[in-house]
Amino acid sequence: MFPYEVEYNFTLTIVKEATRLFTPAYNSHKNIETKESSSDLVTETDKAIEKLISSRIKEKFPEHVFIGEETVSDDGKVVFGNNPTWIVDPIDGTMNFVHRYPHTCIVIGFSVNKEVQFGVVYNPVLDHLYTGRRGYGAQLNGFPLRVTGETKLNKALLLCEMGGRRDEETLAIKARNITAVCVEPDACHGLRMQGSAALNMCAVAAGHADGYFEFGMHIWDMAAASVILSEAGGVILSPIAGEEFNLLKRRVIAASSVELGTVLQSKIQSIEYTSD
Repeated sequence: MFPYEVEYNFTLTIVKEATRLFTPAYNSHKNIETKESSSDLVTETDKAIEKLISSRIKEKFPEHVFIGEETVSDDGKVVFGNNPTWIVDPIDGTMNFVHRYPHTCIVIGFSVNKEVQFGVVYNPVLDHLYTGRRGYGAQLNGFPLRVTGETKLNKALLLCEMGGRRDEETLAIKARNITAVCVEPDACHGLRMQGSAALNMCAVAAGHADGYFEFGMHIWDMAAASVILSEAGGVILSPIAGEEFNLLKRRVIAASSVELGTVLQSKIQSIEYTSD
């Protein structure tokens, strides 16, 4: 039996409950606020879903730690330690949610001793439920997930994002990174931007893409999807060669193989962000 079966089944229940807030709001008018930039949005639904999830967790597991995007945004502090910890993004892909672009999701991860034990990423628009339990595999709507195993850049479909920081220097680095993986003679097959870090990592896990790189996302964007990807046979690396991947560092390469991940490390330039 999976050692955190109670917590895992509880998560599936509260995701369904959160969907009842998400779905009617998706096609409705939204009250929008900006956070760090004009492209970093939050809606009343983000806040309502996080309040629902946090309250349910505190009722059921009062001793557990809670890390949520909107809660952290209020006080700016992430406390990620060894205690059982819930890591939640109420809506990953808020910009997509606002524009009714269907790549948006509810994200819940659970960690113990700083190791993510399970992750649930649910896209209510497409009814795609990605799950991963450490040592027990990853699934999409109950079907096993497996990465492609692709090793070569010139055969890979990649994912990346523009992110919320839009200053000229940051955008110039991102443009150079896009050029680096798209230029001949070793050009990737293609490059896509879906607008959700969690769904990008799940796309690699599902074999829909071969690699993904991004800078500036947060622990709540990556935690749940990281265990889904690793359980599907994928690899998670820091974009900086020789540096161990860290959920708090706000940078990631997700790849279908170590070989492809290493190639991406050699091609792209890292961008520094303040750690969570």
